Amino acid sequence: MTAVSRPFRLPTLFAAAALLLAGCVMPATGPAGDYRQRVVTAAKVAVAAPTGYCIEPASVVERADSAVLLLGRCAGDATQDPAVLTASVGAAGSAAGLDVASGGRELAAFFRSDRGRAALSRRGRAGDVTVHQALGIPGAFLLRFEDRGARGATMQPESWRAILTLRGRLVSLSVTGVAGQGGLDRAEGRALLEAFVRAVQRANPAGKPAG
Repeated sequence: MTAVSRPFRLPTLFAAAALLLAGCVMPATGPAGDYRQRVVTAAKVAVAAPTGYCIEPASVVERADSAVLLLGRCAGDATQDPAVLTASVGAAGSAAGLDVASGGRELAAFFRSDRGRAALSRRGRAGDVTVHQALGIPGAFLLRFEDRGARGATMQPESWRAILTLRGRLVSLSVTGVAGQGGLDRAEGRALLEAFVRAVQRANPAGKPAG
């Protein structure tokens, strides 16, 4: 299996999350498409938000042929759980050799290895991370893990992450609850991540580039 990589290091990504932590509420103005869906990279991969969540336009970073975005609860939608969602889209060919559909055992072994746990860590330290759950769903591989390096930060130490492939690119989606705002329990985190995965999959139908 090709090593699973990410286009941006997580310390940079989570520093940008300060945009969202005032209740994780997104702007209410501007074209709806700016907040609900964003097309990135030369391959026109679309990142789409699950219901009740919006993309923070100021957080979108496209570098070379990869991209990273942050999402939070939409303004005026207090029915959704406060959470920070992230999406990263790798460069062309970044999914080469990655078998999400049938490679669950191999992926689970990778993310439980030192290299895999370091890739999940916000500080790049394998010793900070414990992988609690690894499972496949249609078209994606899910991980539930705890990052002890995140203790005392503004987000919960436990996160959910999905790995999927779109147009030959590695795509990583994550969901993390906000500390001090009720957080997300295990079931809520998984449900939100699966909704995120489905939104992105619907926005990228096979054989048809996103608009």
